[in-house]
Amino acid sequence: MIAFLIKSAACMAIFLAFYKLFLEKESMHFFKRYFLLAAIACSFVIPAIVFTEVIYIEPISNSFTPTEDYSLETYHAPSIASIDYTYWSLLTIYVLGVLFFSLKFFKNLYQIKKTIQNNPKQQTNSIIKVLLSLQIVPHTFFNYIFLNKQKFEANEIPPAVLLHEETHAKQKHSIDILVLEILQIVCWFNPLIYLFKKSIKLNHEFLADSAVLNNGLEKSDYQKILLAFSSNAVEPQLANAINYSSIKKRFTVMKKETSRKGIVLRSTFLLPILAILLLSFSETKTEFKELKKLEGFKTSANLKDFTRTVEVAGLVIDSKTLSPISHAKLYDKFGNLISTTDSKGYYNIEFDNLESGEIMFEYLISKNGYKQVYQKEHWGNLNGKIASCIIIGLKENKSNAPEFSDLYTNIQDLSYESVYANFVKTERQFEFNKKIERAKKDNQDIVIEIDDNLFLVSDTGWIKVNSKNDVIAIDNKKFIPVSLVNKVLKRSDIKGMTPLNSLNNASFALFTSLENFLNHQNGQFSNSDFKKYNTLAKKYNAIPIEKRIIPLKDLKILETIYRSLSAEQKAQALPFPECLPKHGQQKSTKEITININDKGALLVNGYNVELKDLSNFLARYNTNIAMEERKKTISSYIVITPKSPKGIIKKVEKILSDYGVATIDILGNNDPSSSNQQKNASTKQVSQYNALAKKYNKMLGKNGNVRILKSDVDQMTYIYGIMSDKQKESAQPFPDFPEPPPAPEAPEEPKAPKVLKEEKGNIPLPPPPPAPKSPLDFVVEMAKKGATFMYEGDNISSDKAIDLMKNNKELNIDSRTKNGEQVIKITKDPILISIGQEASTNKNVNTYIKERNKLLNYIKVNNIDYPVGYLALSKLEQTEFNKIQQAMFQAYMYLSENEKQSAPKILPPPPSAKMYKLEDGKVVKKV
Repeated sequence: MIAFLIKSAACMAIFLAFYKLFLEKESMHFFKRYFLLAAIACSFVIPAIVFTEVIYIEPISNSFTPTEDYSLETYHAPSIASIDYTYWSLLTIYVLGVLFFSLKFFKNLYQIKKTIQNNPKQQTNSIIKVLLSLQIVPHTFFNYIFLNKQKFEANEIPPAVLLHEETHAKQKHSIDILVLEILQIVCWFNPLIYLFKKSIKLNHEFLADSAVLNNGLEKSDYQKILLAFSSNAVEPQLANAINYSSIKKRFTVMKKETSRKGIVLRSTFLLPILAILLLSFSETKTEFKELKKLEGFKTSANLKDFTRTVEVAGLVIDSKTLSPISHAKLYDKFGNLISTTDSKGYYNIEFDNLESGEIMFEYLISKNGYKQVYQKEHWGNLNGKIASCIIIGLKENKSNAPEFSDLYTNIQDLSYESVYANFVKTERQFEFNKKIERAKKDNQDIVIEIDDNLFLVSDTGWIKVNSKNDVIAIDNKKFIPVSLVNKVLKRSDIKGMTPLNSLNNASFALFTSLENFLNHQNGQFSNSDFKKYNTLAKKYNAIPIEKRIIPLKDLKILETIYRSLSAEQKAQALPFPECLPKHGQQKSTKEITININDKGALLVNGYNVELKDLSNFLARYNTNIAMEERKKTISSYIVITPKSPKGIIKKVEKILSDYGVATIDILGNNDPSSSNQQKNASTKQVSQYNALAKKYNKMLGKNGNVRILKSDVDQMTYIYGIMSDKQKESAQPFPDFPEPPPAPEAPEEPKAPKVLKEEKGNIPLPPPPPAPKSPLDFVVEMAKKGATFMYEGDNISSDKAIDLMKNNKELNIDSRTKNGEQVIKITKDPILISIGQEASTNKNVNTYIKERNKLLNYIKVNNIDYPVGYLALSKLEQTEFNKIQQAMFQAYMYLSENEKQSAPKILPPPPSAKMYKLEDGKVVKKV
């Protein structure tokens, strides 16, 4: 920061020196005004400019640290040993200076405001003259001119002085002054700010003088007037006033006439000065990047530049107690704050990983009273959006419990609930680690038994083995069974260990030398393993990708060996045989995302697919949905770059249309989820709506029998709901469908046998209904059954729930079964139940009912005579209504046909302004 301030001050000094030497006495006043303002701005911008020189170097082979079975690396930042008193002293002085100049600034503003409020005013056009009883020099603040009342009413103020002040107001010189005052508050310690402020105010006077002289007044007469009205009084801080100290310079400049040639010449001098300042005071840094070897564009690695993001969520907890740590701060490698944990210790961060190749990122976790942890991740060469959960255990400064981190992969939902479900695994692991530490105490055994299971244990990690007969490879040279390991080696001898896929029938490897372990980690396999990989890769690469199926056993061998190969070995090996998802494993999807890069290569839902294979690939999706249904429910997105080939885009659009999708949205960014924020219907959707609406409007206009398809009504309702007001105005009016026919009357119930008056019947009376249980009795009964209780969203004990019900009879209870467990929610709020609709176990139906109830509640609260009453709403109310209604339409379109039959009827869309109008405060249909 100090270096930046010094560079900024140097730039200011050079600009100001140039102004004083070459510009101040010239008559190019408008140019000078903007030069001074721009000079201040450039003085702060130039030192902040960073020029980056990128130097490409040959790839460096990765090195690995022997961390046994752990894939995470943990580092500790050094703790602060002393307080920097100089820093805090300077900061205190700076803050006091800012406070002083801020108070002074706001005090001046307040005084001007009070002066305007407490004195008579006279307005002429946009100029307001404030008449004061004090003997003052005329001065201006924005469009207010402050004058002596007695002199003004006696016409003793010459028109030239008034014109001078009006020029200040019209040219808005006060804006320049306010900018300088605010800058003076921030940089009060910089004397050059005050010199700039003085030069700017003097140039304002030059501008006002020039305006008066251009109005026809003689210079000599005007100079006499200035001498008569000038003063040595203190100049107002925020205003422009005639001041005696500047009179001599102003008289000199009045006589100066700068030629056009002089203006151009002086302006040209600025270019070399700017170039020198950029070279001298900007920052230059060198960045080294590895060269990426691209062998053929059609590989998934080359498409990651626009399709890959990494989202990480997790918990930060105490490594000894496992209790959550709130307000822990997470920083990226540049020191930028990227997240802060909430009260539950939860955090969520996202990284854009734009470079191809393996994924690497890092972040720092910091909390007062705990040792900082530097989390460094090095993952594989993955596609698309990668979501993982990392639970971090921080070590308290005085604690003896070590920090740790647990990684959980392949997690689609990164909500707190999902993360907490993985935390349960961490708790189990925590308890297991305690058992490991107890078993290691007072011995040097490598093989230990815990809960009838065998483990290989080193000083830093452990691996579970299958039986005493498993073969262990020691330094890849000696092979012995697990039962003999403790007789041959001590735990302190082990420098690294790892599971093996296949090495002379050995299942695990132990290393007594760090060099041996690193060689193994860097992929220096035997020739037989390298040959085995190439044999399998050749076998499966020969099978077309759409027919390629690799058995799990062979796939494990391929992945294990390939991951351990060095960069040079991978270049010599055959390509890894990738697979498409199996037909039977492919789930239905409501979204299809196709990325097209600059060279026209496709990435479809994370898979590299050639254009000629796209139709066959799409046929694997939604095989259980008919084409007509796909045209109503499936959304598709084509993510392009500015250089994506237009011919490829059109072909992809046609293939999607032939496959059958409801929408095709072309996006210019990398995040398909941004389409969820789409506010308007697409062009294709509007065309579909217009065709259907025109068809039914024509049929309804004939007043005959009309056959209405429910699927058409659903499609029109959805599209009309997401159309903008502008689209609705130009679209066909929504058809005025008649109400559906009433349901047939139910058959009459069988009548009970008649009993004559005063005759005793033999029909037994029904037993009285059992008395309903009180809420307290119900809570007690559920507590005995082991139910889970919640109060206002927080878990509580059964005893606490019973006490709440005893002390407050106004509480409401909501009882539900979730994953086989009875959950009782106690709340002060009313329990909302969908009228006429039982609670559904289907998530889609429940979402639709929830959104429908929101709309019904809005209609009820605002007393809307829906649907025609919609036109009586204000624009703001219509916007709010459309937002709620659109959410309902979106939820309804996700329902299957069976779900739509069981769900409540969807509300019709609001009427079009083409069909209805307001008349005498009422909405009536147009004739």
